[in-house]
Amino acid sequence: MSSVETAPGSGTATVPYRSLGEPFLAALEALVDAPNGAWWADLLADPDLLLAVRNRSLNVYYRGASLFRITPASEGVAAETHVKYLVRQRQAMTRLAADAGFSLDPAAAVWTRYEGPATLAEMKRAATPLAGLEKTGVHTLVQASPHVVDVEVSLTGAPLETAAEPDGTQAEVDAAFHSPDVNAVPSSTKQDRLDVASLEERGVADEAWLVFHEAKLATNPALRSKSIPAIVGQVERYRATLKHEAERLAASYPALCRDLVRLDTLRRTVRLARGLDVGALPQRDQLVAEVASGPRRLRVDPEPRLVLFGFDADQRDGMVATITESLRSQHNLRVYAVGRPGKDTAAFRRPKDLPSEKA
Repeated sequence: MSSVETAPGSGTATVPYRSLGEPFLAALEALVDAPNGAWWADLLADPDLLLAVRNRSLNVYYRGASLFRITPASEGVAAETHVKYLVRQRQAMTRLAADAGFSLDPAAAVWTRYEGPATLAEMKRAATPLAGLEKTGVHTLVQASPHVVDVEVSLTGAPLETAAEPDGTQAEVDAAFHSPDVNAVPSSTKQDRLDVASLEERGVADEAWLVFHEAKLATNPALRSKSIPAIVGQVERYRATLKHEAERLAASYPALCRDLVRLDTLRRTVRLARGLDVGALPQRDQLVAEVASGPRRLRVDPEPRLVLFGFDADQRDGMVATITESLRSQHNLRVYAVGRPGKDTAAFRRPKDLPSEKA
């Protein structure tokens, strides 16, 4: 597949794969100061939100929940959200009438207009109980990892006849990891979704590596089995997909990094204009800018890494040590454990950089 694709509705114009495209980026920058752009400025200013570049679209995540999907439109920019995030977070009772109707004013139950930071705050509150411990933990780890460039990375899997399959039943793997958010794909392929993509340096001045990670709570049952844990099949499938897509990813992610650099600049501009602390925003490592501007050639590591988190010291020396050793020695997975998510938790980087872990 080409790393450059025709943008919808753009005639002959082309946009790099996994990039927003210059017209869309310019529209996003102009929207900040537009009369109808307050909602966008609020998103940019909020340090709790993650911006993820897609193919000609942008997802805004909070604790793994996509609060907004933003796309180019004839009028400049369009945004959409799920109604479940618009439920007003207030205690309210309603009476069930004799005709089975509820005495309810819809405007009092859901947000029907964006009304500034109060709406965004309640959308975040609505998303919190829906996120789950695993997604919430990954969000915290990403916020503490300046090398991260992408989250919820959806890739079309390698054709099944070429993809490595685990021993045991594929049905067990599919049942453990099927996501209702994954779009339908041809029956000969699978849609794989990895949690995180990050950049790292490996001692060569003009190179950077793109690395993909799957993050799991240490208590996730897919990590252990009397036969072969489901995670083994998942990682094997990811490995085949990354090998299949490596050339395309290496060609496209510099454009994604350029988009991130511009969005980060826009976020800082908004916070400065509002008199807010720029340092509260997630910080991006200089390596991202170097990939974006060209001094470093990007290479793709086809071996996914498994990050275990959400455990204390006793669990680390007991259950987690047993799981980690088994996955490493018996199934040859690159796995490392990082403990409880926090603002200083080292996660999405090379295992040898973690003093308590072996590479």
